[in-house]
Amino acid sequence: MADRLKRGFTLIELITVIGMLLVLIGAISSSVSAAQRRAKIQQAITEAQEMTNAILAYENYGKIGDDSPLEAKVTGDTWKDATEGDLAFILGKESMPNGQQGNVPVLFNAAIYDGKILDPWGRPYKFRIISGKVAHENKTGNNDAKAAFAIPNINRIPADEEN
Repeated sequence: MADRLKRGFTLIELITVIGMLLVLIGAISSSVSAAQRRAKIQQAITEAQEMTNAILAYENYGKIGDDSPLEAKVTGDTWKDATEGDLAFILGKESMPNGQQGNVPVLFNAAIYDGKILDPWGRPYKFRIISGKVAHENKTGNNDAKAAFAIPNINRIPADEEN
C-alpha cells in the first residue's frame, strides 16, 4: 500500500515546476519585446534615410541651371504629415520638374495606408521643405541654395565632418 502513494507528484512539486516555467516565459517575452522595439527603431531610421536620399535624388533629377525643383514644394516652417499627395514627386507619381520629358522614377518605395506614409508605430512621418538661403555650405563652398528639406533623422552629416 505504501508503494501506491509514492507514484504521483506532490502539490508543492507541481507548483514549483509551474512557477519556474512562468519565470522562464517572462524572461523570454521581455527579451522578444525588447528586440521588437529595437527593430522598429532601426526600421524607422532606415526609412527616414531612404526618404532623405529620395528627395536628394529628386533634386538632382530636376536641376536645370541654378533652379532647385524643391522650390516648388516649399512647405514653410511647419511640419507636414508625409502623404502620398505631398510626396508624389519621390513616389514616381509626378512628371519631371523644370519641363523635362517623362516621369520621375520611383525613388522611394513606401508603405502607404489611407494615403499616409506611416512609421513602424502607425504614425505618419513628418517632413518640411523650407525656402531661402541654407545655412549649410555645400562641398563647393558656396552657400546659395534656394530650397532645403528636413526629415528628423540622423542621416545629415554635420559640416565639420564633410570632406
